[in-house]
Amino acid sequence: MAYDFNQLTDKEFEELSIDLISVILQRKIERFKSGTDGGVDGRFFIDDKKEVVLQAKHYLHSGYKKLIYTLQKSELKKVEKLRPHRYIVITSLPLSRLNKEEIKKIFHPYIKSSSDIFGQEDLNDILKNNPQIEESYFKLWISSITVFNRILNKAIKERSGFELEQIKKKTKLYVQTDCHINALKKLEKNNVIIISGEPGIGKTTLAENLCLHFASKNFDLYTIEESLTEAENVYDRETKQIFYFDDFLGSNYFEAIENKRDSHVVNFINRIKNDSNKIFILTSRTNILNSGLLHSDIFFNSKLNNNEYLLSISDISKLDKAKILYNHIWFSKLDEEILDELYKNKRYRDIISHRNFNPRVIEFITDSERAAFTSLNYWDYVWDTLEHPSDIWNNCFKVQSNEYVRNLVILTVFNGGRIKESELRDSSDHLIKIEKIKNPSHTEKDFGSASQLASKSFLNRLKTDNETFYSLFNASITDYILSEYYDNKPKLINVFLSLSTVKSLENLHSLLSQQIITIDVFKSVHENLISEQHLDEKNDDYILQLMYSFKDDKKRKATILKYVNKILSDLNPSTNIYKLLHLVYIYKSHFKSLTAEYFQGIIDHYSLDQDELKIILDLIVYLKIEDQGLLNNLKKEIEFCFDYTLEEIYSDIDCNEYVNTYYDEYNNVETDYDIDGLHDKIIERLEEELFNFNNKALDLMGLSIEDFNHMIDAEKVLDEYFNLKEPYIPDFGPYHHHSDPPVKIDPIDDLFEKT
Repeated sequence: MAYDFNQLTDKEFEELSIDLISVILQRKIERFKSGTDGGVDGRFFIDDKKEVVLQAKHYLHSGYKKLIYTLQKSELKKVEKLRPHRYIVITSLPLSRLNKEEIKKIFHPYIKSSSDIFGQEDLNDILKNNPQIEESYFKLWISSITVFNRILNKAIKERSGFELEQIKKKTKLYVQTDCHINALKKLEKNNVIIISGEPGIGKTTLAENLCLHFASKNFDLYTIEESLTEAENVYDRETKQIFYFDDFLGSNYFEAIENKRDSHVVNFINRIKNDSNKIFILTSRTNILNSGLLHSDIFFNSKLNNNEYLLSISDISKLDKAKILYNHIWFSKLDEEILDELYKNKRYRDIISHRNFNPRVIEFITDSERAAFTSLNYWDYVWDTLEHPSDIWNNCFKVQSNEYVRNLVILTVFNGGRIKESELRDSSDHLIKIEKIKNPSHTEKDFGSASQLASKSFLNRLKTDNETFYSLFNASITDYILSEYYDNKPKLINVFLSLSTVKSLENLHSLLSQQIITIDVFKSVHENLISEQHLDEKNDDYILQLMYSFKDDKKRKATILKYVNKILSDLNPSTNIYKLLHLVYIYKSHFKSLTAEYFQGIIDHYSLDQDELKIILDLIVYLKIEDQGLLNNLKKEIEFCFDYTLEEIYSDIDCNEYVNTYYDEYNNVETDYDIDGLHDKIIERLEEELFNFNNKALDLMGLSIEDFNHMIDAEKVLDEYFNLKEPYIPDFGPYHHHSDPPVKIDPIDDLFEKT
């Protein structure tokens, strides 16, 4: 595969060059601090006396003419002063035979042969023959055309392919710190990792690059958006797969628990742990994960935090922070005279040492499109951003954006950070109407124009799976918007009245549970949403979610009954059947007209889980429905549901209790196992599940634990156990560490030394 090396900074290119020349010359080459030693990037000695000097020039963006100018005006004087026995030049530029002859003439007699001049093609030839060096430079090989095409071919869905493309664009800024290595080691041990940390610390960036790593190792990648059902639908035991669930608890652990996501996540994690072909990567903010562990018995009892990898700024060394800053400076489009302000009096050290250093802040202070400044006020901007990182968006949002753009951003934030284009358009139109926003320019308030402006600074617009979505350009936008509007009742009421999604309602409850808004603000917004004038404009899913949130409010009984009846009369495939059945059960005395045929219709059109079946059984007992056809079909549904339950029980059982391994007198390994005891344990677990069903309904169906005996396969459980006895160690590739330069220099100052 051929590289142009544009993913590397000049210092990274220098390291690569030294490594490559070391291999072909079979010499250990010393590295030196730039500048101080007169342009010597590396050197070695022949016969302990004859010095050979290496100089690397990463002039890809400057071009050949600038390279020649620098070699003649600057480097030649240094070489004449050094008078080395031999001089070697390495550049990222492609070089012709005539180019090499020109460079050789400049440095005559120190360049002995044009073969001591290495251009882009030469470096690629060396890399081709030394794959161990190639893989050591993660962001180089991971973004190569050959590797990346292989990665894209491993994206299970169009959405995953799109996201891989987005990750690739950011790879050049990635620094492979010790956190990357440690996370890989944790995955090697568990197959599962939950990356947690504070906002802006780089959770998603680390997770994305881990995904790239495994996708390049022939793992099929699937990115999960909303539900693990998406992953289960494509789960293939015979295929190497990686599942990635960014922000898996969302912003609301209560909503996750209420929707049974906690048990779903735990079951899927257990499944992944027992499958050597699978990798599962999740991310979550630390406070959300901790709250989930505190409030979910399922999370707590499963020891979910054993899979956690806490990403902390304290774990990032000063040198790695320096590399993060340097990478952003190198690839920044800011004028050189502006960036020079970061070098004055070694100000880069002040940035690296600042208490508020994190990768997100660094992204902002080096982004030319985020703020307007000159060399005169740039350092003030940098320091103010470090001191007050929450104000990053203030000028851009309040001064540089109009009201239509601001509303699009606000609506996206209060919808949970992601919204369909059609939903955003409708919500925006509604909000303009409510707030009676007027502007003489029709173009400026047009959704297309406003969304285009917003997409340049605040929002990402992405088309995937035949849907167009908007998401936040950066997660810190949420923090900023919430800090601006958390107590603005009129604005919040208007925003939530304009949104028509279930996600917005879940997010409203999330803001309360996280104590971002007060109970007073929550009630003001919440109670405005249940007016019939408002509800008549909304879809059934939204209405059902809202009714469910008022399920314990007896004052709203009439409204709840009106809309539940409406939804019951016209079910659609997207209806949350659990919440609908739950509401019917709460107000069951008002639904005595429901018939066996109605429940049969639900069975025919929905894939029901245990909780939904339990409610149906409770309802048919209450309504005294004893239709044998319905009962027989319910029995089949429960048996089908328990087939999946058995798989969960299998993955959860500790087979070590039933297997005894020992050495006989001849040191042969002997194993015996208690198959009957294991079978009885599975029966015991199934009985616990069956006990939760309505006993009278079970009697009507003639269903007992004996009906499941034929489904239990204890031998299968033991076979899986023995198959996994040999530990699986994925091929993570070599971990590359450069040793410190042989001379005592400060590596941070060396990094920022200008050549």
